[in-house]
Amino acid sequence: MLQFDVTGEQVSDDETEEVIRKAEPHRDLIRYRPGGSALFVRVRVNMALLRAAASLPVLLLKLTPRANELTPRDALLTPKGSSRNYAFFERLCEELITASCPACYIAEQHGDGRRDFYFAAEDVVGFQRIARATAEASAFPLAVEQHSLGAVAALILPAEAIGDLNLEIAASARIRPTRFEFWGAETSLAKLRAELEKRGYRFLGVEAFARELHMVKDVPIDGEGFGSVLKEIVPLARSLQCSYRGTETVEGHEQFLLTNPLPERYTAPRASIFRRMFGRGGS
Repeated sequence: MLQFDVTGEQVSDDETEEVIRKAEPHRDLIRYRPGGSALFVRVRVNMALLRAAASLPVLLLKLTPRANELTPRDALLTPKGSSRNYAFFERLCEELITASCPACYIAEQHGDGRRDFYFAAEDVVGFQRIARATAEASAFPLAVEQHSLGAVAALILPAEAIGDLNLEIAASARIRPTRFEFWGAETSLAKLRAELEKRGYRFLGVEAFARELHMVKDVPIDGEGFGSVLKEIVPLARSLQCSYRGTETVEGHEQFLLTNPLPERYTAPRASIFRRMFGRGGS
């Protein structure tokens, strides 16, 4: 873990504002629970780090805010509560660096009136000692859970990364409600919505200003299964002059821009086209 930056954030020269190290890519994900509520996840998409984390304990830090740090209506963190939460996070990362503790931040989740943080750590005892001391100094009640990356992958990782990392996830988590976002002109998005609804996707909404269509469907998120989903919807979107936003992919949205060639991994095999045209059994 010491070969990686603890947070992956951008580093700039305070005087010249020159960027010394660019920020690593992050992905903002939405996860839907059985009751319909949403959990918001922000994950650091550094595949080398995640490969290293796959064989290490992943520690979930669950912070309990003060009662006056939650909004009365929705029990969400107030700006003050959020600020104190991030102050803890920044102090913890500074302490980890000072102690040369081999641990790295990989993700955070927002929901249930908290913001919780995931770290991969080689030295679990040392990490927990530093985390508890930092929480005590910040007057934060802290609970720590230990997991494997595979156990939390369905929640915190882009679906494509699960397959690329060859992670084994529980059978009960291999199919889940997954949100898909598309960009395009209003008329193109309307056509795409109709085509997706024929395929069992459910309409969530349209952001007119951003020109985005949001759909959701229960889909497999293992490597082969999710790959098949993308090979269907990505070419479909492109055929209607729309682009998939790439939220659940490793490389993100730029690879799907209409001005770029479509990466081969998202192209449906020609054989499948002929099967749809002529049937499976014709010979």
